[in-house]
Amino acid sequence: MADGKKGTFADLLDGTFNLISRTWITSLILGGVLFIPSAYLFGWAYGTFWDVFKGMAELGRQDPTSVLETLGIAYVWISLAALVQGVLFLYVRACVTEHTARAVRGEQANTFTVALHVITQTYLKLLGQRIIQIVILSITFGGAVLITSVAVGILAALKRIALAILAGSVLGLAGLGVAIWIAVRYTVTLESMVVDGTGIDQSFDQSMALVRRRWWRVFGYTLLFGLMVSFASTLIGTPIMFFSTIRQFMHALESVLRAPAGPRSMNALFMQLLAGLGRRLGIFQYIQSLIAGFVTPVFMTLLFLELKKPEPEPAPLPQEALPAGTSS
Repeated sequence: MADGKKGTFADLLDGTFNLISRTWITSLILGGVLFIPSAYLFGWAYGTFWDVFKGMAELGRQDPTSVLETLGIAYVWISLAALVQGVLFLYVRACVTEHTARAVRGEQANTFTVALHVITQTYLKLLGQRIIQIVILSITFGGAVLITSVAVGILAALKRIALAILAGSVLGLAGLGVAIWIAVRYTVTLESMVVDGTGIDQSFDQSMALVRRRWWRVFGYTLLFGLMVSFASTLIGTPIMFFSTIRQFMHALESVLRAPAGPRSMNALFMQLLAGLGRRLGIFQYIQSLIAGFVTPVFMTLLFLELKKPEPEPAPLPQEALPAGTSS
Protein backbone atom coordinates (compact mmCIF):
# COMPACT_ATOMS: atom_id res chain seq x y z
CA MET A 1 0.00 0.00 0.00
CA ALA A 2 2.98 2.31 0.21
CA ASP A 3 3.68 2.48 -3.51
CA GLY A 4 1.88 4.48 -6.15
CA LYS A 5 -0.13 1.60 -7.60
CA LYS A 6 -3.89 1.61 -7.33
CA GLY A 7 -4.80 -1.01 -4.77
CA THR A 8 -7.40 -3.68 -5.33
CA PHE A 9 -9.96 -4.86 -2.80
CA ALA A 10 -7.62 -7.73 -1.89
CA ASP A 11 -4.80 -5.23 -1.29
CA LEU A 12 -7.01 -3.21 1.04
CA LEU A 13 -7.98 -6.34 2.97
CA ASP A 14 -4.34 -7.39 3.26
CA GLY A 15 -3.37 -3.95 4.49
CA THR A 16 -6.27 -3.98 6.95
CA PHE A 17 -5.22 -7.22 8.61
CA ASN A 18 -1.58 -6.11 8.71
CA LEU A 19 -2.48 -2.85 10.46
CA ILE A 20 -4.86 -4.47 12.94
CA SER A 21 -1.77 -5.86 14.68
CA ARG A 22 -0.94 -2.23 15.57
CA THR A 23 -4.43 -0.91 16.35
CA TRP A 24 -6.14 -3.86 18.07
CA ILE A 25 -5.40 -2.64 21.60
CA THR A 26 -7.22 0.64 20.95
CA SER A 27 -10.17 -1.24 19.46
CA LEU A 28 -10.27 -3.72 22.33
CA ILE A 29 -9.94 -1.24 25.19
CA LEU A 30 -12.25 1.47 23.87
CA GLY A 31 -14.77 -0.77 22.11
CA GLY A 32 -14.70 -3.44 24.79
CA VAL A 33 -15.61 -0.90 27.47
CA LEU A 34 -17.78 1.64 25.65
CA PHE A 35 -19.99 -0.91 23.88
CA ILE A 36 -21.13 -2.45 27.18
CA PRO A 37 -23.72 0.27 28.06
CA SER A 38 -25.32 0.22 24.61
CA ALA A 39 -25.39 -3.60 24.57
CA TYR A 40 -27.04 -3.63 27.98
CA LEU A 41 -29.58 -1.03 26.86
CA PHE A 42 -30.25 -3.02 23.67
CA GLY A 43 -30.79 -6.19 25.69
CA TRP A 44 -33.16 -4.49 28.11
CA ALA A 45 -35.09 -2.78 25.29
CA TYR A 46 -35.42 -6.02 23.32
CA GLY A 47 -36.53 -7.80 26.49
CA THR A 48 -39.24 -5.19 27.00
CA PHE A 49 -40.28 -5.61 23.39
CA TRP A 50 -40.68 -9.38 23.75
CA ASP A 51 -42.61 -8.90 26.98
CA VAL A 52 -45.18 -7.02 24.92
CA PHE A 53 -45.74 -10.13 22.83
CA LYS A 54 -46.38 -12.07 25.99
CA GLY A 55 -48.95 -9.45 26.88
CA MET A 56 -50.55 -9.79 23.46
CA ALA A 57 -50.88 -13.53 24.04
CA GLU A 58 -52.90 -12.74 27.15
CA LEU A 59 -55.18 -10.07 25.68
CA GLY A 60 -58.12 -11.65 27.45
CA ARG A 61 -56.64 -10.45 30.73
CA GLN A 62 -55.00 -7.22 29.54
CA ASP A 63 -56.14 -3.95 28.02
CA PRO A 64 -55.15 -3.76 24.32
CA THR A 65 -54.51 -0.02 24.66
CA SER A 66 -52.04 -0.72 27.45
CA VAL A 67 -50.25 -3.33 25.33
CA LEU A 68 -49.91 -0.90 22.39
CA GLU A 69 -48.64 1.81 24.71
CA THR A 70 -46.04 -0.56 26.11
CA LEU A 71 -45.06 -1.53 22.56
CA GLY A 72 -44.54 2.14 21.67
CA ILE A 73 -42.38 2.65 24.75
CA ALA A 74 -40.33 -0.42 23.80
CA TYR A 75 -39.74 1.04 20.33
CA VAL A 76 -38.60 4.29 21.94
CA TRP A 77 -36.08 2.42 24.10
CA ILE A 78 -34.77 0.45 21.10
CA SER A 79 -34.36 3.72 19.18
CA LEU A 80 -32.55 5.24 22.15
CA ALA A 81 -30.26 2.20 22.34
CA ALA A 82 -29.49 2.60 18.63
CA LEU A 83 -28.69 6.30 19.19
CA VAL A 84 -26.36 5.52 22.10
CA GLN A 85 -24.70 2.80 20.05
CA GLY A 86 -24.20 5.18 17.13
CA VAL A 87 -22.65 7.89 19.33
CA LEU A 88 -20.28 5.44 21.02
CA PHE A 89 -19.31 3.65 17.82
CA LEU A 90 -18.58 7.00 16.17
CA TYR A 91 -16.05 7.78 18.92
CA VAL A 92 -14.42 4.33 18.79
CA ARG A 93 -14.22 4.46 15.01
CA ALA A 94 -12.67 7.94 15.09
CA CYS A 95 -10.05 6.79 17.62
CA VAL A 96 -9.09 3.69 15.63
CA THR A 97 -9.01 5.79 12.45
CA GLU A 98 -6.64 8.26 14.12
CA HIS A 99 -4.45 5.38 15.34
CA THR A 100 -4.43 3.82 11.86
CA ALA A 101 -3.46 7.11 10.19
CA ARG A 102 -0.58 7.58 12.62
CA ALA A 103 0.58 4.02 12.03
CA VAL A 104 0.55 4.55 8.25
CA ARG A 105 2.57 7.75 8.68
CA GLY A 106 5.07 5.86 10.85
CA GLU A 107 4.23 7.85 13.99
CA GLN A 108 4.14 6.41 17.48
CA ALA A 109 0.66 6.20 18.99
CA ASN A 110 -1.01 4.72 22.05
CA THR A 111 -4.61 4.37 23.11
CA PHE A 112 -4.57 7.17 25.68
CA THR A 113 -3.07 9.86 23.43
CA VAL A 114 -5.33 8.88 20.52
CA ALA A 115 -8.47 8.90 22.68
CA LEU A 116 -7.54 12.27 24.21
CA HIS A 117 -6.81 13.81 20.82
CA VAL A 118 -10.13 12.69 19.34
CA ILE A 119 -12.27 13.80 22.30
CA THR A 120 -10.63 17.24 22.48
CA GLN A 121 -9.99 18.02 18.81
CA THR A 122 -12.36 16.08 16.58
CA TYR A 123 -15.35 14.45 18.22
CA LEU A 124 -17.72 17.41 18.50
CA LYS A 125 -17.13 18.29 14.86
CA LEU A 126 -17.78 14.67 13.93
CA LEU A 127 -21.10 14.73 15.76
CA GLY A 128 -22.11 17.87 13.87
CA GLN A 129 -21.01 16.31 10.61
CA ARG A 130 -23.02 13.15 11.26
CA ILE A 131 -26.14 15.13 12.20
CA ILE A 132 -25.94 17.13 8.95
CA GLN A 133 -25.36 13.96 6.95
CA ILE A 134 -28.35 12.20 8.54
CA VAL A 135 -30.56 15.26 7.96
CA ILE A 136 -29.59 15.41 4.27
CA LEU A 137 -30.27 11.71 3.74
CA SER A 138 -33.52 11.87 5.74
CA ILE A 139 -34.80 14.83 3.72
CA THR A 140 -33.84 13.09 0.48
CA PHE A 141 -35.52 9.81 1.37
CA GLY A 142 -38.49 11.51 3.03
CA GLY A 143 -39.04 13.69 -0.03
CA ALA A 144 -38.96 10.62 -2.25
CA VAL A 145 -41.51 8.87 -0.02
CA LEU A 146 -43.75 11.95 -0.06
CA ILE A 147 -43.63 12.27 -3.86
CA THR A 148 -44.28 8.54 -4.25
CA SER A 149 -47.22 8.64 -1.83
CA VAL A 150 -48.82 11.62 -3.57
CA ALA A 151 -48.44 10.08 -7.02
CA VAL A 152 -49.82 6.72 -5.88
CA GLY A 153 -52.70 8.41 -4.06
CA ILE A 154 -53.71 10.46 -7.09
CA LEU A 155 -53.58 7.47 -9.44
CA ALA A 156 -55.47 5.31 -6.96
CA ALA A 157 -58.17 7.99 -6.64
CA LEU A 158 -58.47 7.94 -10.43
CA LYS A 159 -58.85 4.14 -10.19
CA ARG A 160 -55.66 3.56 -12.17
CA ILE A 161 -54.55 0.77 -9.86
CA ALA A 162 -52.03 -0.87 -12.19
CA LEU A 163 -50.48 2.48 -13.02
CA ALA A 164 -50.39 3.38 -9.33
CA ILE A 165 -48.48 0.18 -8.52
CA LEU A 166 -46.05 0.81 -11.38
CA ALA A 167 -45.51 4.45 -10.41
CA GLY A 168 -45.04 3.53 -6.77
CA SER A 169 -42.43 0.91 -7.63
CA VAL A 170 -40.51 3.14 -10.05
CA LEU A 171 -40.56 6.26 -7.88
CA GLY A 172 -39.76 4.28 -4.74
CA LEU A 173 -36.74 2.62 -6.32
CA ALA A 174 -35.64 5.94 -7.81
CA GLY A 175 -35.82 7.65 -4.42
CA LEU A 176 -33.89 4.83 -2.78
CA GLY A 177 -31.30 5.01 -5.56
CA VAL A 178 -30.80 8.74 -5.05
CA ALA A 179 -30.38 8.28 -1.29
CA ILE A 180 -27.80 5.52 -1.84
CA TRP A 181 -25.99 7.65 -4.43
CA ILE A 182 -25.68 10.53 -1.96
CA ALA A 183 -24.68 8.22 0.91
CA VAL A 184 -21.84 6.70 -1.14
CA ARG A 185 -20.58 10.17 -2.07
CA TYR A 186 -20.32 10.88 1.68
CA THR A 187 -18.48 7.60 2.38
CA VAL A 188 -15.17 9.06 3.61
CA THR A 189 -16.32 12.26 5.33
CA LEU A 190 -15.22 10.88 8.71
CA GLU A 191 -11.79 9.90 7.42
CA SER A 192 -11.39 13.29 5.79
CA MET A 193 -12.00 15.04 9.10
CA VAL A 194 -9.92 12.70 11.27
CA VAL A 195 -6.97 12.02 8.95
CA ASP A 196 -6.69 15.38 7.16
CA GLY A 197 -8.19 17.59 9.86
CA THR A 198 -10.74 19.21 7.55
CA GLY A 199 -13.78 21.13 8.74
CA ILE A 200 -17.36 19.97 8.28
CA ASP A 201 -17.90 21.68 4.91
CA GLN A 202 -14.48 20.68 3.63
CA SER A 203 -14.99 17.03 4.65
CA PHE A 204 -18.14 16.82 2.50
CA ASP A 205 -16.41 18.51 -0.42
CA GLN A 206 -13.34 16.27 -0.20
CA SER A 207 -15.39 13.09 0.09
CA MET A 208 -17.49 13.97 -2.95
CA ALA A 209 -14.37 14.91 -4.93
CA LEU A 210 -12.62 11.64 -4.08
CA VAL A 211 -15.64 9.47 -4.87
CA ARG A 212 -16.40 11.28 -8.14
CA ARG A 213 -15.71 9.03 -11.15
CA ARG A 214 -15.09 6.14 -8.73
CA TRP A 215 -18.62 5.82 -7.36
CA TRP A 216 -19.15 2.20 -8.41
CA ARG A 217 -15.76 1.17 -7.07
CA VAL A 218 -16.42 2.73 -3.67
CA PHE A 219 -19.94 1.31 -3.58
CA GLY A 220 -18.72 -2.19 -4.45
CA TYR A 221 -15.83 -2.14 -1.98
CA THR A 222 -17.92 -0.89 0.95
CA LEU A 223 -20.83 -3.22 0.17
CA LEU A 224 -18.58 -6.28 -0.10
CA PHE A 225 -16.67 -5.35 3.03
CA GLY A 226 -19.91 -4.77 4.95
CA LEU A 227 -21.19 -8.21 3.93
CA MET A 228 -17.92 -9.78 5.07
CA VAL A 229 -18.09 -8.07 8.47
CA SER A 230 -21.74 -9.08 8.86
CA PHE A 231 -20.89 -12.69 7.97
CA ALA A 232 -17.99 -12.75 10.43
CA SER A 233 -20.21 -11.34 13.20
CA THR A 234 -22.87 -13.96 12.47
CA LEU A 235 -20.27 -16.72 12.34
CA ILE A 236 -18.98 -15.81 15.80
CA GLY A 237 -22.24 -14.72 17.41
CA THR A 238 -24.52 -17.55 16.23
CA PRO A 239 -22.78 -20.35 18.19
CA ILE A 240 -22.95 -18.21 21.31
CA MET A 241 -26.65 -17.58 20.76
CA PHE A 242 -27.24 -21.29 20.04
CA PHE A 243 -25.46 -22.71 23.07
CA SER A 244 -27.03 -20.12 25.36
CA THR A 245 -30.48 -21.08 24.05
CA ILE A 246 -30.30 -24.85 23.59
CA ARG A 247 -30.69 -25.71 27.29
CA GLN A 248 -33.70 -23.43 27.61
CA PHE A 249 -35.18 -24.94 24.45
CA MET A 250 -34.76 -28.47 25.77
CA HIS A 251 -36.50 -27.58 29.06
CA ALA A 252 -39.35 -25.92 27.19
CA LEU A 253 -39.73 -28.88 24.83
CA GLU A 254 -39.70 -31.32 27.72
CA SER A 255 -42.48 -29.43 29.48
CA VAL A 256 -44.55 -29.41 26.29
CA LEU A 257 -44.09 -33.15 25.77
CA ARG A 258 -45.32 -33.84 29.28
CA ALA A 259 -48.45 -31.75 28.73
CA PRO A 260 -51.22 -32.51 26.23
CA ALA A 261 -50.44 -31.16 22.76
CA GLY A 262 -52.47 -28.19 21.64
CA PRO A 263 -52.40 -24.48 20.88
CA ARG A 264 -51.94 -23.62 24.54
CA SER A 265 -48.89 -25.85 24.93
CA MET A 266 -47.31 -24.47 21.75
CA ASN A 267 -47.97 -20.95 23.00
CA ALA A 268 -46.27 -21.86 26.28
CA LEU A 269 -43.25 -23.18 24.33
CA PHE A 270 -43.05 -19.95 22.36
CA MET A 271 -43.24 -17.84 25.50
CA GLN A 272 -40.50 -19.84 27.21
CA LEU A 273 -38.21 -19.44 24.21
CA LEU A 274 -38.74 -15.68 24.25
CA ALA A 275 -37.66 -15.49 27.88
CA GLY A 276 -34.12 -14.12 28.03
CA LEU A 277 -33.96 -13.49 24.27
CA GLY A 278 -33.41 -9.76 24.77
CA ARG A 279 -30.30 -10.38 26.84
CA ARG A 280 -28.87 -12.71 24.19
CA LEU A 281 -29.60 -10.20 21.43
CA GLY A 282 -27.75 -7.59 23.48
CA ILE A 283 -24.73 -9.90 23.65
CA PHE A 284 -24.92 -10.46 19.90
CA GLN A 285 -25.06 -6.69 19.35
CA TYR A 286 -21.97 -6.29 21.53
CA ILE A 287 -20.03 -8.89 19.52
CA GLN A 288 -21.08 -7.33 16.22
CA SER A 289 -20.04 -3.84 17.34
CA LEU A 290 -16.70 -5.06 18.68
CA ILE A 291 -15.81 -6.87 15.46
CA ALA A 292 -16.75 -3.82 13.40
CA GLY A 293 -14.66 -1.66 15.73
CA PHE A 294 -11.61 -3.78 14.96
CA VAL A 295 -11.77 -3.85 11.17
CA THR A 296 -14.07 -1.14 9.78
CA PRO A 297 -12.03 1.96 10.78
CA VAL A 298 -8.80 0.43 9.46
CA PHE A 299 -10.33 -0.60 6.13
CA MET A 300 -12.05 2.75 5.62
CA THR A 301 -8.86 4.67 6.44
CA LEU A 302 -6.91 2.68 3.87
CA LEU A 303 -9.71 3.19 1.34
CA PHE A 304 -9.56 6.96 1.98
CA LEU A 305 -5.79 7.03 1.50
CA GLU A 306 -6.17 4.91 -1.61
CA LEU A 307 -8.69 7.34 -3.09
CA LYS A 308 -6.28 10.21 -2.45
CA LYS A 309 -3.61 8.66 -4.65
CA PRO A 310 -3.32 10.39 -8.03
CA GLU A 311 -4.70 8.52 -10.98
CA PRO A 312 -1.93 6.78 -12.95
CA GLU A 313 -0.80 8.50 -16.10
CA PRO A 314 -2.12 6.84 -19.26
CA ALA A 315 0.46 4.77 -21.12
CA PRO A 316 1.88 6.57 -24.18
CA LEU A 317 0.58 5.40 -27.53
CA PRO A 318 3.10 3.34 -29.52
CA GLN A 319 4.76 5.24 -32.34
CA GLU A 320 3.83 4.23 -35.85
CA ALA A 321 6.39 2.06 -37.59
CA LEU A 322 8.74 4.08 -39.76
CA PRO A 323 8.67 3.41 -43.53
CA ALA A 324 11.15 0.85 -44.74
CA GLY A 325 14.57 2.31 -45.60
CA THR A 326 14.03 5.41 -43.42
CA SER A 327 16.64 5.98 -40.74
CA SER A 328 15.65 7.12 -37.27
